[in-house]
Amino acid sequence: MSLFLKRNKFLQIFHNISNSKIRHRGPLILRLYGLLNELDFSNENRFILCNFIDQNSELFSLSRDIYEINNDVSLKQLFLFAYSKARINNLIPNLYSEYINSINAISQKIDTQSDLS
Repeated sequence: MSLFLKRNKFLQIFHNISNSKIRHRGPLILRLYGLLNELDFSNENRFILCNFIDQNSELFSLSRDIYEINNDVSLKQLFLFAYSKARINNLIPNLYSEYINSINAISQKIDTQSDLS
C-alpha cells in the first residue's frame, strides 16, 4: 500500500476515533502510537511523548531534562514511560489530548500538502 493511501487510511481512522466523549482512551492511545509509527511519523511520535513528559516532569520526578535523554532511549521505552506515568498519575486524558491535538495538526498539514499537489 502506498504511503499516500496509508495516510488517507490514517486520516479516516483518526477522524473516527477523535471523539472527546470516549471513556476508555488507553487502547486508543496505543492505536494512535502504532499508526504514527506505521506511517513513518516516529519523530512526531517522539515529539508528542517528550512534550507530554516535559509538561508533567515535576509529577514524574525526572532528574534530567527529557529533551536531553530523548535520543538515549528507544521510542518504545519513551512510550512505556509516558503511558505508565500517565496511568499512575491519572493523566490518560491528558496524554490522549496531546495525541489528538498533535495528530490534528499533522492531518491538517497532510490535507494542505495534498491540496497543493
